[in-house]
Amino acid sequence: MRIETRFAWIIASCFLFGVTTAGYISYRLEAQQAREEVKQKADMLLEMASSVRSYTVDEVAPLLQAMDAGTFHASQVPSFAAQSTIKRLGDKYPEYRYRETALNPSNLHDRANDWEVGLLRTFRTDATRKELSGTVGEGGEGRFYVARPIRVSSGACLRCHSTPEAAPSAMLVKYGPNNGFGWKMGEAVAIQLVEVPTAAAEQRAWRSVLVTVGSLSCVFVLSAAVFLMLLRRHVTHPLEALTRAAHATSLAPRTGLGQAGDVHGDDATAEALSPAPGGQFRDLHDAIVRLKTSVDRALTLMERQPPGAHGRDGSR
Repeated sequence: MRIETRFAWIIASCFLFGVTTAGYISYRLEAQQAREEVKQKADMLLEMASSVRSYTVDEVAPLLQAMDAGTFHASQVPSFAAQSTIKRLGDKYPEYRYRETALNPSNLHDRANDWEVGLLRTFRTDATRKELSGTVGEGGEGRFYVARPIRVSSGACLRCHSTPEAAPSAMLVKYGPNNGFGWKMGEAVAIQLVEVPTAAAEQRAWRSVLVTVGSLSCVFVLSAAVFLMLLRRHVTHPLEALTRAAHATSLAPRTGLGQAGDVHGDDATAEALSPAPGGQFRDLHDAIVRLKTSVDRALTLMERQPPGAHGRDGSR
């Protein structure tokens, strides 16, 4: 296997590991940021609804009661005011949903469904719990929800929801005497529920991950191409030239030694191994030349000895 191929496989393996790790970390960070963004939007919508409820209780309801104490206006009900306000906001942003649902509401339109009943019962079971959140739906229909309990915290609520006899007659005319009564102080009677779509945030997260992975891939391809080109130019090509020259020299006829110890084979060997690269390859080139010269010297000296000289030397 060629040295460029080996390095290419090594670089590719390191790249796959690095990109996989970077992509995973990037996805986790982007997904977490997307969840925080969705949660922030849900909290903002809930705070807006709570502000409308507080304004209705503090400003609107006393004003309407002072103007006409014997009548009942739906606008003085905090739940009605909050849901009506957010509904108008929903005309422009229909993907955002806000509801206030109860087990026993005055308006049957606000009765909790099976899923909302489960949330409300959780708040009733644990009086210290202030919030529930999670995700419902799958794929593009996935929605992040945040639910908060509505507890009876003042006697003003019990004036309308304790017993039918204590409720305003106008309220009984509008909603009837069978629903929305029996509430108790401190009890979680309803929930505020907001749902925010998650598809847009998830798509932005995936796009960010793809941009990160794509950028890393482009940098890798460019860096790998430059590295392999420099490897070919400064390592592989000089090594191949040196190898070819060494093969050619080793297969060529051996040159002998000249008169008076003058070595004519050194120049021929150096010429055969040319062109010699610089740096470490120059050292390798010189080492091969010296080795070739030493071997030629030893063989020439052995050839100049008369036959049987080794035997006579051994007999002495």
